[in-house]
Amino acid sequence: MHADHGQGELFRSYLRSRLAVFALVFGGSAAFLYGAWKRDPLIMAASPGAVVLGVVGIAWFVADRMAAHRFFSGFAGSVGLAYSRHAELPALTPLLGAGDRRRLEHWMHGRLPGGLTGGVGHLVWEHIKREADDDVHVKERNRFTVCVVDLESSMLRFRGVYLRPRLGVFAPHSDWLKRARARSVEMESSDFTQRYELRLADDQDEIGLRRLLSPTLVSWLANHPLEPGFELKAGALTVFVPRALEDAGNLTFLIDATRHLAARVLAEVEEGSLRTA
Repeated sequence: MHADHGQGELFRSYLRSRLAVFALVFGGSAAFLYGAWKRDPLIMAASPGAVVLGVVGIAWFVADRMAAHRFFSGFAGSVGLAYSRHAELPALTPLLGAGDRRRLEHWMHGRLPGGLTGGVGHLVWEHIKREADDDVHVKERNRFTVCVVDLESSMLRFRGVYLRPRLGVFAPHSDWLKRARARSVEMESSDFTQRYELRLADDQDEIGLRRLLSPTLVSWLANHPLEPGFELKAGALTVFVPRALEDAGNLTFLIDATRHLAARVLAEVEEGSLRTA
């Protein structure tokens, strides 16, 4: 199962529809007649082709959107989740508040496999620029896949743990953690350090972090094929990959990774409560 599955079939059906045929015939004829009225051979030759390209482009766009909708709504139903084309979440973690403007697309929410309450889908966040005339221009648009779960019991113990894949020299997106009051922390694993950047909120206990990131969890993260990052703050766990996942296998893999990380967080919360007692 993939978001592009059936796109070609939908595209062909849209091109064969009455509306598309009407637009091609009458739109092309009108464009040709306009060129003849203007006595411009270039318009007569090019404008019908432009109409054809426009109709084909619109059909492809609609087919792509419909195939994606059909896939994500079907996947949501298969794992017992509700589906929404668009949604919003409070900026509980830095990534959920990234950019100047953000939205959730193909949001699948409810009780995730394993019993956690949350959702999974695409987070689109943008940096925008406002001109003097109040026009808005998008300077940067990023699409991440996120899985967000409610871990209210972790709120007091974990004030801010931010783990993400290293951006590299030519980062594909801007640093959304710049505004977070956090410091860098290094782990002993070289494979983990090469793959990830770890930051800690200024009011977060480093001992608690190192108990959370046990050698077993560090090794699991260093070798996970999705290379997932996560942010743990305000009782919310956000697990993410910095790209759009559009197939059932990888979406399931991300949900499983979230469940694994959430289980580790809850275990550490419980152990911490026992130590305090």
